[in-house]
Amino acid sequence: MSVSVLVTSDFALAPAIEADWLAQLPAARRGEIGRWPDTRARQRSLLGSRLLAEGLRRLGYPASALSTLHYAPRSKPTLGVPVDFSLSHCEGRVVCALSTRGAVGIDVERLEGLQAGEFQLYLSAAERAWAGRSARRFYTLWTRKEAVAKAAGRRGLRDVARVDTMPSRHDAAFEGRLWRTPVVAVGRHHVAHLALADEAREITISRLEPQTFAEAARAAR
Repeated sequence: MSVSVLVTSDFALAPAIEADWLAQLPAARRGEIGRWPDTRARQRSLLGSRLLAEGLRRLGYPASALSTLHYAPRSKPTLGVPVDFSLSHCEGRVVCALSTRGAVGIDVERLEGLQAGEFQLYLSAAERAWAGRSARRFYTLWTRKEAVAKAAGRRGLRDVARVDTMPSRHDAAFEGRLWRTPVVAVGRHHVAHLALADEAREITISRLEPQTFAEAARAAR
């Protein structure tokens, strides 16, 4: 199983670049994102689509592969090519994971002051005991749970609650199946984890700087 992870910092997009990136998405997705009132969330989502496009390019697919992107209600987004992918973004980070053999999920969160005791509906007693008052441990649990739910094709908080991270610090259980949950290094102020259906033979992590996107936008004009 080959998995690639692309990471970037989020940044404000010029109106022309935002419009250009929106135009490259399928009409349904373009209309959905265009209606979002939160400018930062909208632009982070577009950055995620550019990471996905770059990941597909590295796999040898043409730019048109992005136009096969399909989002269905309460299920995992898919492509019309044999690549599984997962996107996540938060303040300061945008990430994309791609897998050519097997399901993949990824989640990233900014490290803030939340603690496990505040999330009794979503964390088991054993998970809350392990996390204690440590914010970093809480985000470790949360990103592992979110990543597994995404890899399994779920998009609801109810499913996040059903992911059990206690089998080990490297595995999580969901619906009778074990998922590998390796950490992704995204900086000391953020926490991120992958979820993999099988042991990955190789995980490649690439960091893309903001100027990379600006240069690509200029070259496309």
